[in-house]
Amino acid sequence: MSATLKNVAVSEGHTDRVWSLSWSPSGSLLASCGGDKTIRLWKLKDDNSLECIHTCIDTHERTIRHVCWSPSGQYLAAASFDSTASVWKKVNNNGEIALEMLARLEGHENEVKSVSWDASGSLLATCSRDKSVWIWDMDEDEEFNCVAVLHGHSQDVKAVKWHPSKEILFSSSYDDTIKAWEDDEDDWYCSHTLTGHTSTVWDVSFNSDGSKMVSCSDDNNLIIWDTKVIGDGPKQVCTLSGYHTRTIFSVDWSEEGYIASAGADDSIHIFREDGPGDSSEDKKVSFSQTSVERKAHGGDVNCVTWRPAKREDGTILLASCGDDNLIKLWALEISSDVQIMVKFRFQKPPYMIMVTAIHMVEVLWLSNHC
Repeated sequence: MSATLKNVAVSEGHTDRVWSLSWSPSGSLLASCGGDKTIRLWKLKDDNSLECIHTCIDTHERTIRHVCWSPSGQYLAAASFDSTASVWKKVNNNGEIALEMLARLEGHENEVKSVSWDASGSLLATCSRDKSVWIWDMDEDEEFNCVAVLHGHSQDVKAVKWHPSKEILFSSSYDDTIKAWEDDEDDWYCSHTLTGHTSTVWDVSFNSDGSKMVSCSDDNNLIIWDTKVIGDGPKQVCTLSGYHTRTIFSVDWSEEGYIASAGADDSIHIFREDGPGDSSEDKKVSFSQTSVERKAHGGDVNCVTWRPAKREDGTILLASCGDDNLIKLWALEISSDVQIMVKFRFQKPPYMIMVTAIHMVEVLWLSNHC
């Protein structure tokens, strides 16, 4: 399979660099945040354009660095460089969708870099430049209580991400490591430390069933980890090198199996796992690049995120944002390059008809051993 990215929409609105994007679970709304200290809510229209329907202003004193929708789509969490995180509730005001602040989470001593909800939507993780990871529990009254403060990283914690189906939290850091955190009777502990990158680990993402994880780094590499057997610890199974020329800031794995990565080289790359081969060597995990957009933005590409569901026409959408203050939507156009061989018995000399996926027919001269 080959795939190409086609830019289908460019959205303006932020007055400073856009740091983070998050699709609602239904894929109907996109949340964004940036250096202008605002959170914006965008509605996806039928023509794949985005309409800004709500803006949260005067919410944080400094840059808003990250946003993340809850699994229910009712809450949006945001991380800010003012050392706090905020939680917003989606409301309907006379037919207009808006966000109302539900809680401000305080406790970190420095910039909050990332937020992430667990699969149940009851636990929220935050991480900070203060080298700590906090876990918050939301009760039935929509009140938040800190249930754990995790120390283990020796430098800033860049990102947190929950496993999609297990109560395991992953954090990545300036200390070049990824840590897995698990709960033992309300006592959270670091179960594994993953080493493999040689510089800051900026982001991690999981495939749809959580059996694999991908990480990206300041070392310009992507690493694929086997996370099926957590008890033995995630295992590094593949490294993607030589594609990005500068820091990779963001990575996201789609439900359809495509990995998008983006970074300081202004580019977006798309990868997909190779199919199984015939030889034992081919059975090793490997990935190939299916598409690249060299100048995706006019500056650093800070975030890429796949829409969680295909459009009705089957279109797969990717959203990106960057230092150029823009949000862009991309359609992933997939074509099959698989050749189908069909053999027919002819009178001498022997021939073979080859029908390709694009309905081209070739008549090939074959050996007498056909």
